[in-house]
Order: sequence, then structure tokens, then C-alpha cells
Amino acid sequence: MTDARPSSRTDKEEQRSASPDFLVLVIDLNPFAWLKNSPSQDGAAAFEAIKTTLTTTMVFLNAHTSMNHGNGLAVYGATNGTAELLYTTATYTEAAKIQKETDVNVCLPFEQVDDAVFIGVRRMLETSCAKDRNANNTVGIVRALSLALCHINRMAETLQLGEHHGLASSTLDTNGPMRRNDGSNPGSDTFRFRIQILSVTPDASTQYVPMMNCIFCAQKMGIPIDVCHLFGEDPVFLRQASHLTGGHYYNLKSLDGLLQVLMTVYLPSRSIRPLLMFPAEDDVDYRAACFCHRRVIDIGYICSSRQRYNDEKVLSLLK
Repeated sequence: MTDARPSSRTDKEEQRSASPDFLVLVIDLNPFAWLKNSPSQDGAAAFEAIKTTLTTTMVFLNAHTSMNHGNGLAVYGATNGTAELLYTTATYTEAAKIQKETDVNVCLPFEQVDDAVFIGVRRMLETSCAKDRNANNTVGIVRALSLALCHINRMAETLQLGEHHGLASSTLDTNGPMRRNDGSNPGSDTFRFRIQILSVTPDASTQYVPMMNCIFCAQKMGIPIDVCHLFGEDPVFLRQASHLTGGHYYNLKSLDGLLQVLMTVYLPSRSIRPLLMFPAEDDVDYRAACFCHRRVIDIGYICSSRQRYNDEKVLSLLK
């Protein structure tokens, strides 16, 4: 009789290598950007495009949660100047506790995710559209990215205190995964974090320094930032964020291909990404923004005289 121990050992090794992912999705809901890129700038067409995009995104999120029973998820919405948490599977949040009490027998809460995201998006759009149209220059992506990093960091601290699932200890290694180790089956319950951004808003040079702070934080925590730009010109800062953190950037040519891009480029977990071929990024724009005039520039000069700091011909460049 053939000994089954080698195959059993192989199964355990495969299980350990298939670490669950925790995906933090940031959806750009700036209504003015959607309206600007809609046919004839029609409001009804813009909201229909948002609805179609959300429906496609829900398919992607459901596929993510079904890939691994241990996969986690958090969804943030970003409008003009603000950001809000729409859904999360983190158990320390009040929203997760309410969802858990709804139906404890639900293993993969697809309906809960859909309801929470659609209701939250409707609320954010109603609030955002009520604001002044001049507020469309402010960007909520940076705020949402900061909240996403804080959300991940709080999960790490919660697990380190042994409050998540009653486990004893956890660590966050330099490659990004959060380890929840209670001594049994080590390695099979490792969270590998990543952030996914669906953007539509152009760059704002005033957000350069906050964006760079988020990039440095993500680099230190080992968290890749994936960016899928739905329409318009390439955002310089978000493309830098994706490239510098080891994420993947894709500029979508048409919303009709969104589902295919999400399922082929962004669905694979971090554990198998090194084995896949992704679109090359050879022409990343690394230009910075000047301090005094908040413009993206090619060449900048630093003036030693404070009296000329506001001179239009003198640009202060952040290196």
C-alpha cells in the first residue's frame, strides 16, 4: 500500500502558501469628474455609468472573497474632499458587528457587501452633489488612502494585542502580510494586504506632499497600491504611488472592459503575482510639484531668499 504521508505533507505546504489577502478598495466617486467624462456631460448618463461601474466592481469583490475563505475586505468611497468607510470585514468595527448579527450562518456575505456599498455610495453622492461645484478641485483619494493605511495599521495593532479572534500574537513583516499565529497550523492564516484604487479625478498639485507621505508609509509597511484609472489622462501621482510600492497601474480605455481588467490584472493574490506577467510600466512620470505655485514642473530652482519665495519665476522643488 502506498504511503499517503508525502501527499498529505504536500497539501499542508500548499495550504500554507495560499495565504489569505486583505483587499482595501478605494472608489473615486467625485460626481463632477464623472459628469465631465459622460457623453454631453449629462447627469443621468453619469449616474448610470457610476451604477454600471459599481455593479461590475461588486462582481470583482465577490470573486475576491470567494477565492479564499479567509480573505478580508474593506471598501472606502472618496468624493470631492472627503472619504468614508463603506464596508469592512474587520471585527473591531461597529459596522462589522452589526453585519455579523444579521445572519451568523452566512459564510460569504455577498448580499451584505452589495447592500452596504450601494447604500453608502448613494448617501455620499447625495451629500457631494449638494456641495458647491467649485469644490470639485479638491481630491478625496489622498484622504481615503490615508484612512486605508490607518485601517490596516489598526488591524495590526489589534491582532498584536490578541483581540482578533482571541489569538495569542501576530506580527507584520516587511513583505506586507500580517501573521496571526496561535501555534497551530502556522502560515495558513497570514494576511497579505493590498490597496486597490479606482480613480477618475485628475491630479491636484496641492496633494503632492500628502500623497508622497502615503507612498512612503505604504512602502514601509510593504503594502502595494494598485491603481486602475477609469478614464482621462494618466494621474501622475497615483502612477508614482503604484510603481514605487510595487503595485500595478492600468489606464482603462473603455468601461466595457473593466470587469476583464479587474479579474485578470487585480484579482490574483499577492502570493502568485510573481508567477504572472503584467503590463509593463516603462514611462512613469516622476515629476514633482513646486511648493509655491503648486504646479507639476520639469525643472525647479530653490531660492535662498525668502523675499523671492513668491516670485513667479522662482520655483521651489521638492526633491
